Amino acid sequence: MFFFRFDRQFRIIEDLGPLGCLGFLLIFVIFVGFLSSVTRVLTRVAAENRRMRPGQVWLNLIPVFHFVWMPVTVERVGESIRNELIARGQNRKRDEYGKTAGLTCLALLATGIVPLVSVVTYPFAVIYGVVYWVQLSAYARRLRDDPLADHPPADEGW
Repeated sequence: MFFFRFDRQFRIIEDLGPLGCLGFLLIFVIFVGFLSSVTRVLTRVAAENRRMRPGQVWLNLIPVFHFVWMPVTVERVGESIRNELIARGQNRKRDEYGKTAGLTCLALLATGIVPLVSVVTYPFAVIYGVVYWVQLSAYARRLRDDPLADHPPADEGW
C-alpha cells in the first residue's frame, strides 16, 4: 500500500502526457543551448580575468542545486566580462555585462511559487531570459572580434 501511494505522487512525467514530455524535452534542449552560449563567453575571457571556469557553468544542470548556482553564474560571468573588458581597455560606464537582465529573469522565475502570479510574470521572465542570452552573445562576438586581443586562448586542461 505504501508503494502505491508513492507511485501516485511521483508520476509527474506520466501525468504530463506526450505533449508535456515533448515540452519538457524542448525546454531542456533550449537550456543546454543557453549554457553552451554562457560557456562560449567564458572561454573568450582570459583565464586571469575569469571569476569561474567555463566547465562550472554546466553545474546548472544539477536539479535543485541550480536554484543556488544560477545566480552565482550570472554574477560571475558578468564580473568576468567586466574584468576582460577593463584589461582590454574597452570598458564602458553604461555596460551592465548582462547582470541586470539575468538577475531580473531569475527573480521573475522565482515568483513561480505563487501560481496566479507566475501566469503574469513568466512571460516577462522569458523576455528577460532572451535579452540576457542576446547580451551574452553580443559580448562573445565583441570579445572574439577584438583586434587588440592578441593572446591565445587559455589552456583549460582538457
